[in-house]
Amino acid sequence: MMNIWKSDLYRIGKSKLFYGVSAFTCLIAFSLIMLMRQDIRLGISVFGNLTAFKGIDDIIRIGITYQKGLGILVAILISVFIGQEYQWQTWQQKWLTSKNRIYIYLSKAALSSVVSAAIFLVFQIVALLSSSQIQEMLTPEYAGMMVSGVFIYAALGSVICMLSMLVKSSTASIIVCLGYVLVSETLVSVIRNLSSFSDTGTRLVEWGVRHSIYGMASIVSETSISANHAITILVNSLVIMLLSTGIGLFLFQKYEL
Repeated sequence: MMNIWKSDLYRIGKSKLFYGVSAFTCLIAFSLIMLMRQDIRLGISVFGNLTAFKGIDDIIRIGITYQKGLGILVAILISVFIGQEYQWQTWQQKWLTSKNRIYIYLSKAALSSVVSAAIFLVFQIVALLSSSQIQEMLTPEYAGMMVSGVFIYAALGSVICMLSMLVKSSTASIIVCLGYVLVSETLVSVIRNLSSFSDTGTRLVEWGVRHSIYGMASIVSETSISANHAITILVNSLVIMLLSTGIGLFLFQKYEL
């Protein structure tokens, strides 16, 4: 396990895409804050849903709603990183090293969650440092948002890892992962409309949406987060990570490498 983990860490440490995505994330956060400080009002529209920036707090919250920006970068980074294994046909080397597919998958899943959470933190740290409002922003609510955001992005990384590991094509992997990020909001709306004919169906769908990554991101970005809310998000995210890793492991062991 450690040999595979070190190998994956070495690859991500040498990845130009990783540093490029990190630098681009910094640039986005810094640019948004600077424009806001110049009283220039902006908005982001994703599939017709407009998000307007009225203050620094809106920029902090937009980082949590992964489908409106950061999630796209995370999806590209992880899907390309894993897709290269299929493209370069290096799975056999890892198999000879460990003789255990579980270790191979767990290494990728752990790294994906860490990288995803790291991209989120990079955005938030740059935004905070650039805002010139550090003392005003450092509140218990802000801490709850950050803790919740880290675990939401860790869960997102785990799901994207599962999709990338199960799609045997680097190009198709990117398309599938981007589709998961970009279409999540639209898909939720469609499912809600389809379930509106039944009270039981509506309740089940709302429960599922509330406990999904999209639902958690929406809650954190739209409401004040207390310590209890943050703990709930943490537990929910861990459950998603365990489920996605379990499903991915089961299917990955059936694959011919």
